[in-house]
Amino acid sequence: MDKKLRIAIVISHPIQHFCPQYASFAKDESIELKVFFASTLGYKKYLDPNFGKEISWNNLQLEAFNHEFLNNNELLPADKNIDAPELNQKLFDFKPDVVIIYGYFQKLQRRAFRWARKNDIPIAYISDSERNRDKKALSEMVKYPFLYRFFSKIGFFLTVGDANEAYYRHYGVAAQKFIRMHFPIDIALYEESYQNREVLEKGIRTRFQIGEEEIVLSVVGKLVEWKRQNDIIEAMIQLEKEGVYMHLFVLGSGEMMEKWKERSGQLSRSRVHFMGFVEPEKLPDFYASTDIYIHPASLEPHSLAISEAIYMGCPVILSNKCGSYGPTDDVQVDKNGLVYECGNISELSLKLKMLSIDRELRNRFGEYSHGIATKFQDQAHSLVLKKIRQRAYNGENNKKILF
Repeated sequence: MDKKLRIAIVISHPIQHFCPQYASFAKDESIELKVFFASTLGYKKYLDPNFGKEISWNNLQLEAFNHEFLNNNELLPADKNIDAPELNQKLFDFKPDVVIIYGYFQKLQRRAFRWARKNDIPIAYISDSERNRDKKALSEMVKYPFLYRFFSKIGFFLTVGDANEAYYRHYGVAAQKFIRMHFPIDIALYEESYQNREVLEKGIRTRFQIGEEEIVLSVVGKLVEWKRQNDIIEAMIQLEKEGVYMHLFVLGSGEMMEKWKERSGQLSRSRVHFMGFVEPEKLPDFYASTDIYIHPASLEPHSLAISEAIYMGCPVILSNKCGSYGPTDDVQVDKNGLVYECGNISELSLKLKMLSIDRELRNRFGEYSHGIATKFQDQAHSLVLKKIRQRAYNGENNKKILF
């Protein structure tokens, strides 16, 4: 197949775990890639209200792939109103064979959708949506006919997991339209860190004076109510009464920090280390020292942190409101992790205790985590392109076919 497949990606702003994926895509000589950003958010510093501080991302690798900032390089909020009127002409000039869009919520994505439909260009769709959360009946009644029609016009879906695919099936999408992509992470950083994990672990344990036999937990995310990091603290308080002690790294900042710091003061021997916002390139150090990664959120479609944690070989405990578990997803129950009812501290405590006292089980879970994560990242960074191309072209005569 001599002809390069021209792929246009339309996205609101540079996102720190998707940009390394674009860098991987750009290495494939069978495609010509161009990414259109509507905002410099993340490339330029911005105030994140949940983190409570100005942040920017240092690992975007923008030099590694063809891209263009629209809207005169302005820093615009990535909300529902973000748009870029010049996108139509930019796409016309690039002449893509496939347009990849992220959701339907933003005006920008709907613009890209309309352009592709008008010009008979196949659309690939990415989201992390799932249905694990409780749904309001009225909202669902209004949304269902719209999404059923909207999704019927999408060429194929780059899915991130089991719950994500169940969401699409609910709205009438046939399984043959799925290409499993998984959630991409910064694979170069994480592979190097995994190979160096013993050194990284020793560095963290030495820095915080944590013994080799002491259990280390970690959780990554903004400190906001729905992330529920306090549930881990409550479980630790409960476990202290049973003579079970451990360390917890809370990696992130936000409005709930002071309240949860105060609550952690109820612990006597266990310790909670509030690390604040941690630069992405430093997170692998903490994953390397983690015996059990916990994700207690009540609102979490598909966690990037879990995808990172399993690559570093962490067993996982997560709430049933998270969209990262399933038979072929990041967390596979009783293979590399455990699931509990969100907010049920007694159940969380029981599973945390079971995993903390069983080193053999933790080791088995951890090995399985890294094994599946390696396959998932191969899919997210290279194999997914081959499947996209197979959908786009007939291998016998290089003729473009319908999706």
